[in-house]
Amino acid sequence: MNKSAKVKNKTFPEFQNQFYLPKFWGIWLGVGLLRLLAFVPFSWKFGLGKFLGKTLYIVSTKRRRLVLANLALCFPEKNQNELHELLKQHFDSLGIALMEMTIVWWGDHKKNHENAFERSIVKFTGEQNLRHAQAQGNGVLILAPHFTTLELTGLFVSFLTNYHAVYRPHDNPLMDYIIAKGRSIQFSNGEHVEPVSNANTRLMLKVLRAGKSMTFLPDQRYRSKGHVTVPFFGVMSKSNPATSKISKMTGCAVVPTFTRRLENHQYEVEFLPALDNFPSGDDYQDTLRLHQLYEAEIRRNPSQYLWVHNRWNLKEY
Repeated sequence: MNKSAKVKNKTFPEFQNQFYLPKFWGIWLGVGLLRLLAFVPFSWKFGLGKFLGKTLYIVSTKRRRLVLANLALCFPEKNQNELHELLKQHFDSLGIALMEMTIVWWGDHKKNHENAFERSIVKFTGEQNLRHAQAQGNGVLILAPHFTTLELTGLFVSFLTNYHAVYRPHDNPLMDYIIAKGRSIQFSNGEHVEPVSNANTRLMLKVLRAGKSMTFLPDQRYRSKGHVTVPFFGVMSKSNPATSKISKMTGCAVVPTFTRRLENHQYEVEFLPALDNFPSGDDYQDTLRLHQLYEAEIRRNPSQYLWVHNRWNLKEY
């Protein structure tokens, strides 16, 4: 097999004339506002992001209740004051994530990937773990759980390697087009790589079997056929065993990857060693092992995990 062959993405969303219709104007307005925020100097983005987060905290009452319920479920040892402080920190993180989205969609890297400004704000830890996994030639699944730094993770990884990002298509076709286009990357060697729909299993397998790298985010709730119910923060959770299945079908290495937003407007991306004895042949044990990795990182950096997702299928909050 030709490991260097370009993998075609025939399912990438295309622009449609219907996007000009009035029913999409609200989306265009929101995107236009984000585009204006992209011009804000980088040194202001954290402060403005926290302001946006505090605004979301005030207006998003339902999401605020969900986040608090998730936090109380996962951190029973914390008292109410500690939980509410963490709640506020999380909404600050959500606001900053909006500003980070403007960096990914319209940042310096779009025109100047080789010498992009964004390279100066990130440091990499464990890069040798990624390189070693890639050197095996069987493809690499870069496992990146849903933290609020999600958008930047893909950009930062692109500074080290060409890769394909797996994403969940948006239900709205215009949003799907905008998100997919925003996450597309023009690499320094001229290769243009587009994100891959998580429904396109055939293309995902093709990418890995070609010896390429792919980011994957399997930590959210999964209720479809084939799910496994595994503890996550001590609570039984319907989960996606796809990481084990993909690794088994392709022989790819699995490299857990965590991005952290630091206090000084800097970021850290850490690549852990590729998982040994993975898959083990037991989807339950494999998923439990992954959950334990995620949980350790979330406990280290709790405010930056994506708590607005109803991961534990809470009925009331």
